[in-house]
Amino acid sequence: MVDPIVLATDIAGSVVALALPAMLWAFLFLLAWENRPFAESLGFGRRAFWLLLPGALAATFALLPFAAVANDLVAVSFGGAVFPVFVGALALRRVAPPVGRTFGRFLAFLAVESALLLVLVLPVAAPFVSVLADRLALAPSTVTALLLLLVAALFPTIAALRARVTSWLPANDDAGAMVARSDRTIAALLGLCSGVLYVTYLAAHAEVGQGIVEPFPAFLVPPIAAGAIAVLVARRAFPGAEAFALPVAYLATTFGVLVGADLLWQPPLYGHGPAGLYTIGGASVFDLVYLSGPLALAAAYACHAALGRSRAPVGAPLPAADPSPVGRIGEAFRAGVAGELGPSLAASARAGHEAADQARRLLELGPAPTDRPWQGLPVPGWIVADQANLDAVARAGSSDGREGFRGWLTARWLVAIGRDLGQRRFGTVRSRTFAFGLDLAVVTAPALLVWFLLAVAEPGGLEALFSSVVFNAAIYGFIALAFLYLVVAETVTGTSPGKRFVGLVVRDRALRPPGFLSVLVRNVSVLPVLTVVGLGGAIAVAVASKTGSAPSAPVAAVPLPGGLLAVVGVLLFLLGGVALLGAIAVLVIALTAERQRLGDVLAGTWVVRAPKVTAAAPPAAAAEPPPGPDPSG
Repeated sequence: MVDPIVLATDIAGSVVALALPAMLWAFLFLLAWENRPFAESLGFGRRAFWLLLPGALAATFALLPFAAVANDLVAVSFGGAVFPVFVGALALRRVAPPVGRTFGRFLAFLAVESALLLVLVLPVAAPFVSVLADRLALAPSTVTALLLLLVAALFPTIAALRARVTSWLPANDDAGAMVARSDRTIAALLGLCSGVLYVTYLAAHAEVGQGIVEPFPAFLVPPIAAGAIAVLVARRAFPGAEAFALPVAYLATTFGVLVGADLLWQPPLYGHGPAGLYTIGGASVFDLVYLSGPLALAAAYACHAALGRSRAPVGAPLPAADPSPVGRIGEAFRAGVAGELGPSLAASARAGHEAADQARRLLELGPAPTDRPWQGLPVPGWIVADQANLDAVARAGSSDGREGFRGWLTARWLVAIGRDLGQRRFGTVRSRTFAFGLDLAVVTAPALLVWFLLAVAEPGGLEALFSSVVFNAAIYGFIALAFLYLVVAETVTGTSPGKRFVGLVVRDRALRPPGFLSVLVRNVSVLPVLTVVGLGGAIAVAVASKTGSAPSAPVAAVPLPGGLLAVVGVLLFLLGGVALLGAIAVLVIALTAERQRLGDVLAGTWVVRAPKVTAAAPPAAAAEPPPGPDPSG
């Protein structure tokens, strides 16, 4: 007989499992776009959204093996675990700077706590638990749960006492206040994280061959409770900036599920049965490590709004976004359509100034007089006069719609001219394609050798090879390491070896080296290419290494004619996939005014020619712009 309660629970669980990711993605989108200043102040702006959604989807096959246990390998998923942790850590910069102190000490506390918890659930602790259970007349599982609760409560208590002592100390300067705030944040993070990991551990269980399972609706309780509790204690933990409860709930829940599910429940799976590749966050965007953080964030946001708390930006003022002349033109157009002619003219005038400033930066020219931004640029004199006239009309204001439209048309023309002037500095399609090809060759050549050696060493045919944990780890690890190669190179040096060879660098709109989050976002668009190369290249090497004239031989397990056809087919798939994705990237670069591929558009970055070295010119002479045409002439 069918149990109606069990049936209803199963149906509800399936519906939630399917609908929850889409609902959370919609929430993240609305948070980043509906109230952008508020979202940016919490560390969950548009770049965080691009990293958590398209970035995580693109990183589905990017798995980095980092440990071997018995005959198994342990890996971490970029999309399901690494990206969510990065977003939380970067958001912590806003909550309690400096992030190195706050995040480092939180990780230190959590690492010691997690190590003690792990020891308690491993077989090494079984004799001690058994003796203690006999003395207390309790079941061993109950004693283990009580010991876990004791350890999970101990470290937040220590952190809270430390925060209390810090609050008693005089904080007459910004440094003292920063230390006190950092300690309060660490205590709040540890308290929420320990609660989430303990409840998650009790609700989850490990199944050999399937992984870690947490039933419905148990997996919803810790994130939602953590979000609500974070908001309730926000006035004490973050006085005057209660909205910081949102990123704290996100980060604490992400780490709580990471420890309570993956760290404490994966060890029982190791060493049982055939070799396996166990991945933290292995279900990618459907993994609880990935979903729990946004769910806690959404719960905290709902409670924050229900309590009527402000959604104004919090924390230290954010640096002004680098202006985009094209974006300013859109601002002027929207103001004009709304009948706000004064703001429309002012935005049009600013667009002209910003277009000139951008062209000067790209051409490595010094600053111009405020009233003559186009002076010194290779433009005719009437451009300078048009900007001066537009500035004068913007200062005087106008109620004539035709005047506003003429101002917008003038600004659009000035922005187009500035864009054309800066075009020569942007990397060409040819140079960028060649640079990426060099980078791809640098990371792929060693991978081909590793795949070949593994294929030759594996006895049997293709089925045995594709079942090999080490061979599969080498495929997924290539995707992760190739991505890290680009991210680390551009973060540390502002370029990659391939770009450096052709004289290109990555810069933001102010021609500064991009930040870590920008580098991550701009390179997620490369992950599909790396995935195609990793999967296609490994399969091609596998088929080629197993192809020979003696099918009965231990290595050459594929007959020669069919094997060659298979190799050709896989290579055609590989080349076709790379060509298709490359063609899309080239098309985007060619169609964008600033020669940006999709990742550059999302991250707000440019790929430009490296700046010229002018050591012989004195600073004053280098900063002074050359004389320009007279606007009256």
